[in-house]
Amino acid sequence: MDLFPIVMLQEGEEKRILDGHLWIFNNEIATISPGTRNGDIVHVLDFNGTPLGTGYINKKSKITVRLLDSAADNGFSGLVEDIYKLLKAKLTTAVKKRSHIKNTNAKRYVFSEADSLPGLIADMYGKILVIQITTLGMEKQKEKIVAILDELLKPSVIYEKSLSPSREKEGMEKKEAIIKPETAIIKPVEIYENGLKFIVDLVHGTKTGFYLDQRDNRDKLQKYCEGKKVLDAFCYTGGFSAFALKAGAMQTLGLDTNEEALKTAADNMRLNKFEKFTFEKANVFNKLRDLVAEEKKFGVVILDPPAFSKTKEEKEGAIKGYKDIHMYGMKLLEKGGHLMTFSCSQNISKEDLITIVNEAAQDARISIEFVETLTQATDHPYTSRIPETFYLKGLVLKRK
Repeated sequence: MDLFPIVMLQEGEEKRILDGHLWIFNNEIATISPGTRNGDIVHVLDFNGTPLGTGYINKKSKITVRLLDSAADNGFSGLVEDIYKLLKAKLTTAVKKRSHIKNTNAKRYVFSEADSLPGLIADMYGKILVIQITTLGMEKQKEKIVAILDELLKPSVIYEKSLSPSREKEGMEKKEAIIKPETAIIKPVEIYENGLKFIVDLVHGTKTGFYLDQRDNRDKLQKYCEGKKVLDAFCYTGGFSAFALKAGAMQTLGLDTNEEALKTAADNMRLNKFEKFTFEKANVFNKLRDLVAEEKKFGVVILDPPAFSKTKEEKEGAIKGYKDIHMYGMKLLEKGGHLMTFSCSQNISKEDLITIVNEAAQDARISIEFVETLTQATDHPYTSRIPETFYLKGLVLKRK
């Protein structure tokens, strides 16, 4: 069974893999077959030669092997010989997993490790498929992946937007290209979600164009907004503002630093025939502080900042930043008002967020009540076996 190179783990290093994780770090490896190239498919064995799975390797990365098939999976039958067959099975399962989502024509069909396809993101916006590849091993399988997704999803256009900084760590340049048809021109696309319409700029927009992971939370926001003034901080293209107005908000104020996103946000409001909205380009930290100084009050405040902490070293500074915006956000709430807050920083846990909120409330001398917890949309599944798949943490708080 030497169809692919062999990676053998050090003695005792198989436990995390048998518990369901897909990453193998460089300090867990005993031997690698001579001549193994970065990006190659490899078979992984424990120290005694027992098969653990099939994945791909990159010796440039601390995460040296990422598994596509694991002994922790149901139905594991040993080491895979046909990678196309494995990829088709994984992609077919991922697509079927999202078949229950009927309230939108924009959803994530592949979510990397959560679908046992590390290094691959695939989002559909109408009939346009946007793929993002972040690892060398997945890059080498791109032709197979594109062919399978084309067969499963039948998109009219396939667009690659592989701009993640992680590609550089993998020894690759960022890449952006139209895969099918090569003559296509990617224009902003109109999508629908829970009864509203949105314009998405796939080329210039953040991530693959839209924050699909907040879909369920935008819907949940509605129960707090009727007759309220709503502050939408870090509003991007106005998704939360739109659902606040749909729910009968008195008016909305959206804040962001991205001028182009704010123009799209205003277009989205007009597309849905909303009128009582304002968007303002501003440093959100400074603007929140100014609104507090002006003694402004809102019935609902939404805090959806970008990731403040992308590495462990940034965590301490991120906590201070989160604490500051929460203190301002709480001071802006009228009594009985609701704060909907999020962290998408991988290194900030749900417990960290709760601690931050409690400390901010103490500093603001405000009493709060926890109403509900929030997380990423169902097309961004997460598994307890791989904690890294659980990245979006959210809370709804009420000022007492």
